[in-house]
Amino acid sequence: MIFFACVACKATHCLLRLFNYGATSLPGALALKIYPDILGYAAKNVDIIAVTGTNGKTTSSRIVERAVQNEGKSVCANRSGANLMPGITATLILNLRLFGGVKCESAVIECDEAACRLVLGKIKPRVLLVTNLFRDQLDRYGTVTRARDCIAEGLRTAPETVAVINADCPMAASIARMCPNKAVYYGLSEHGRHSVGSGEDDTCPVCGQRLSYKGISYANLGEYSCKCGFARKSPAFYAGSVLPDGSIVLHAGEEKMLCAPALPGLYNVYNAVGAAAAAVTDGASLKNAADAAQGFDRGFGRMESFPLGKRGAEMILIKNTAAADQTISEICREKGDKTLVLAVNDRTADGTDISWLGEADFGMLARRGGVKRAFVCGDRAEDAKKRLERENIPCQSYKNYDKLIASLRDEENHVFILPTYTAMLGLRARLVRKLGGRNFWE
Repeated sequence: MIFFACVACKATHCLLRLFNYGATSLPGALALKIYPDILGYAAKNVDIIAVTGTNGKTTSSRIVERAVQNEGKSVCANRSGANLMPGITATLILNLRLFGGVKCESAVIECDEAACRLVLGKIKPRVLLVTNLFRDQLDRYGTVTRARDCIAEGLRTAPETVAVINADCPMAASIARMCPNKAVYYGLSEHGRHSVGSGEDDTCPVCGQRLSYKGISYANLGEYSCKCGFARKSPAFYAGSVLPDGSIVLHAGEEKMLCAPALPGLYNVYNAVGAAAAAVTDGASLKNAADAAQGFDRGFGRMESFPLGKRGAEMILIKNTAAADQTISEICREKGDKTLVLAVNDRTADGTDISWLGEADFGMLARRGGVKRAFVCGDRAEDAKKRLERENIPCQSYKNYDKLIASLRDEENHVFILPTYTAMLGLRARLVRKLGGRNFWE
């Protein structure tokens, strides 16, 4: 049955790719139907680093993947972002040779938070990187503690896995209290006194009292403590002060290395430090990890550039309050006039709860963002339009992606496209078709 499951997966993948479909999950789902334990089999003899968390999974995975490659190792990854069990299964089966053995000795696997409880015990990664845990897809999780509990449950089924955890995130840090796994912490060495508002909870994940902060980087990330004794752990891996040019000094114990992350923003500093911590914990050198953070291939929709308009366009995925606020903050740092495109869907993969749209600080764009024109599209375009108009940002609504793209061809301003997940896939596919570029799974 194992052989037939693998053949079915590989054949389905080839057939779907022949017709230019992503083939990211269906081949794996079919293999699981034929042989439900195929994932554990496919993961054998592969050194796996898994990445989970609310924000930063894809970017962190790309950095880790490059770091492993810098070590001279062959590596496979679910680069499409198909991070549920079928997508992960397909990735690892495609890494198998049909008559035995593996093509790549290492794998970097992005894993959905809820899927961790089912996946980790089967793939048994050497390292699990937990980026952060924010309020996201509340229709699916209910509360952020549900995502945490799923990760902890998964780690308990893989006790040899080393958990590399963001020390600055209270909810993520509390995972270590719930499982026997060795924990390695990363974070920032310095935190500001103020942060871009995100509406994130600042209560203790252990006792529910309000946390005290000595400093905050953004959202509820920072140096915290509680009367019950729960407090931020000192990170083994950390970034020193962010220098004026955006570079940081990566510290790993007594070793340190200058690093200029390829993507701007404080949240990408966290991605760089976390990915470096995971790679070094897996055996990579700090130099190779730092080089990876400076030169990795950015993921689709993650500050991805397109030759649209006279100054170009950037697409940046947003899906919750914390991500939106940090993205808006980075847009405001850019000089010059800008044009904004806000594309909002509320499908299952996006999360049907779009309350974050009202909580995110879009008013920052009106106060100091330099946004001169705005467009909205997607299933919830009217909600997006009302949200921007509340901040006195006039905008035009489009239901057709092709017409939107046509209207932006001669745009004078730098264009920033902020889509939710499924809106990103739809709009990006149109942009690639008209302007060129890689498929999202490449």
